[in-house]
Amino acid sequence: MRHGERADNAFGDWTSHCFDKNGNYFQTDLNMPETVPKRSGGYNTYLKDSPLTKIGIFLAQLTSEAFKKEQINVSHVYCSPSLRCIQTCHAFLEGCGKNDIKIKVEPGLYEWWAFFGDSLPESLTPEELTTWGYNIDLEYQPIISIDALGGKKETYAEYCSRSLVVSTEAMNAHSHGNVLFVAHGCTVAACSWELTGKKTELTQETVDVAVGVPYCGFIEVSQCGDKWKKGRPFLHLSHTSNAVFDYSRLF
Repeated sequence: MRHGERADNAFGDWTSHCFDKNGNYFQTDLNMPETVPKRSGGYNTYLKDSPLTKIGIFLAQLTSEAFKKEQINVSHVYCSPSLRCIQTCHAFLEGCGKNDIKIKVEPGLYEWWAFFGDSLPESLTPEELTTWGYNIDLEYQPIISIDALGGKKETYAEYCSRSLVVSTEAMNAHSHGNVLFVAHGCTVAACSWELTGKKTELTQETVDVAVGVPYCGFIEVSQCGDKWKKGRPFLHLSHTSNAVFDYSRLF
């Protein structure tokens, strides 16, 4: 499942007008978070690790209804270290009434490094996330550590291979129960393609399909013997955009 609406996509360079000179955050739109915790690296670390908007959290909670309608019981959860993914996972589990499930933070679920440019995002540690109130599995040992990923330029083929390794090993670690991965749009595409044996080349069409996965878009992949296949279709959600209201134009 992809994460929900992210603040930087909704509001652009939001950090430049939502923090004062002392680094204190203030809300400038009802869809923005009411509060954001201070980070050890300063508010600029939000530039590549954006939180969700309020709509983003609502989308995650709303998506949980599809799982309840289909009576899909999630037993294990793996999540990208990106804050927007952690928040999506937390809100989704709340919507499912599954707050007791601990989130396994897996750096191997990060999106393709090519999207990050010259520097990687400064993600929060599992311990920091725990102090923020997220139910993180502090005993979990990642399949691919953040150190193994950091600073390494990655080809598209290597990214697809990483996605397959993480998704396969994570699911093989559990003899029963449904496994949920919460990550990025391109990761939803790469994991499902690799598991079902659909090999893809890096083309504009491939990129368009991968980045076109909508907020909280998800797909079920089911095991059939030693193979994986695309699962059932589900109800997905869609909505229109709501522009900034400049009330001065009325006068």
